Amino acid sequence: MIPQMVMTIAWVIIGIRAGLKFFHLINRKSKDWLEILFHLSIVIVALSFVT
Repeated sequence: MIPQMVMTIAWVIIGIRAGLKFFHLINRKSKDWLEILFHLSIVIVALSFVT
């Protein structure tokens, strides 16, 4: 029970961090598309583990 809850919290934190980085990169003047897609994929994977 506890390890599963800890893993879920960890995935939520990873998803939030990657989402914030994604939006930060989108708002930059020069866009590094590979980095943007990388962080977007992290958000997608984290959401798939949480749901």
